[in-house]
Amino acid sequence: MPLHQPGECSSARSEEYSPGTYNAERLPFADGEFDAVISTCGIMFARRPEAAAAELARVCRQGGRIALTTWLSDSNLFKMFLVMKPYMPPPPTPAPSSPFEWGRTERIQELLGQAFDLKFEKGTSYYRELSGEAAWETFSTGYGPTKSLVASLDDARQAELKRDFIAFHEGFRTDLGICVPREYWVTLGVRR
Repeated sequence: MPLHQPGECSSARSEEYSPGTYNAERLPFADGEFDAVISTCGIMFARRPEAAAAELARVCRQGGRIALTTWLSDSNLFKMFLVMKPYMPPPPTPAPSSPFEWGRTERIQELLGQAFDLKFEKGTSYYRELSGEAAWETFSTGYGPTKSLVASLDDARQAELKRDFIAFHEGFRTDLGICVPREYWVTLGVRR
């Protein structure tokens, strides 16, 4: 089930289910309905990680598989969010858990280890653009969290965020443009 928006997912069996968007914390599927559940850097953004993890386990049949990728808790993607953090409104009280908690294998074990036999492998993807300015254009117009943040700011704060965002990405300058290594965990498991 690939996740499309924080806390939402879509069915992986298009021949049996019409595509749609579903709440990852309350999936409208029967227990054990799927042979596999999959999330590529999506489930980690569910507001209630325990509920979302329980739903992944519930809808996966015994002997079924889980496959996740989640950004490391100290990855460059996390550091990009740190650039944006001063421009974000204060979190509600109590603050929700950080999605980057899913970037620690210990936390993934806490969330899914009771239901799945898990294995982990580190991976790295490379985000490439011609410049920090190009990265700003990509993220500010097409990446949900950045796009929403920009829309919430007045012109002066937008300009400050743009300056800081570009500077962060320019820190990864190469002869060919920018190349930001983004580290993640691959988690594979079998449902008990």
